[in-house]
Amino acid sequence: MERPAQLASTAPTEPLVSVVIATHNRPAALRQALRSVLAQTLQDWETIVVGDACRAETAATVAAFGDARISYVDLPVNFGEQSGPNNIGFARARGRLVAILNHDDLWFPDHLASMAGWIDATGADVVIARGAIIEPTSMRGDPLRTSIYGMGKDGFYDPVVTAGYGSAQMVRRASLSRLGPWRPASECWCESSQDWLFRAWRKGAVIATMPHLTVLSIFSGQRGGSYTEDTATEQEDLANAMRMPDDLRVKILAAAAAPPRLKRSSYLKRRLWAAFGIHPRSLEFRRKYGRGTFVSTLRETRGLPPMPEREPDVDDLLAVYRGRGKREDSAE
Repeated sequence: MERPAQLASTAPTEPLVSVVIATHNRPAALRQALRSVLAQTLQDWETIVVGDACRAETAATVAAFGDARISYVDLPVNFGEQSGPNNIGFARARGRLVAILNHDDLWFPDHLASMAGWIDATGADVVIARGAIIEPTSMRGDPLRTSIYGMGKDGFYDPVVTAGYGSAQMVRRASLSRLGPWRPASECWCESSQDWLFRAWRKGAVIATMPHLTVLSIFSGQRGGSYTEDTATEQEDLANAMRMPDDLRVKILAAAAAPPRLKRSSYLKRRLWAAFGIHPRSLEFRRKYGRGTFVSTLRETRGLPPMPEREPDVDDLLAVYRGRGKREDSAE
């Protein structure tokens, strides 16, 4: 459902890339994510921001950019995690290629150009960029700590060793109908982004890995109360540092922890699980969480209420509308 203040893209031609950003009430972080899109060397894009039942500040943040290539649609009720909003974005995408950007992550300026070139060079359905997870620090100015993801095996996705979070993914739009949407987190044993990649691989998708660091992931699930305050100091500092992109890459890689080495016997056992349709990553999650409970744990860390009910009764709906009415009254 689009609200009156929401503007659809007026671009006359189909863009090369559609960028999908799912968001929920973090306008400061969203502003920095959109800055990183606007700073791309490849400018043939549209960006579809999908709000998960957001407050009015999110629509105002999008509108403030004044760019017809950026559109905004807000879901009427809260889905509770990014699979639903992402699928809405995929359905609305017009580009030949579709890239995901989580609202608290950042892209280096050459991300879209590099990914578009790599997906065409490899003929892949999906490409995963190298990304760096920015580990949380106690105080601003503490030493940088990072870890690197997106590695493959001989240049392609391997279900045992490859993690490719949403902000590092680009897919051909023509392949989406065959590969299918993201599943709701409640149906997944691990992150929805990893579940989708594994199912795409099982369906025969060609998934290439790009050996170029173009993504910074600032995971809100590692930062307590990240949704309770509208701040994005980490994103601002990193976005400013991207003015010298290779200097920042050197700093990030120098601060990266070495990935653990996997014994050959362990690797082969995990590949066997994958051949039988069991995502090796899901086994780790099953030990820590029940099916579909990972997002519930993240919401608690982020300072969000429990997952919304998919089938609320009358009293639940009444509480939702009363709460919405109070927010609208306080904004007057």
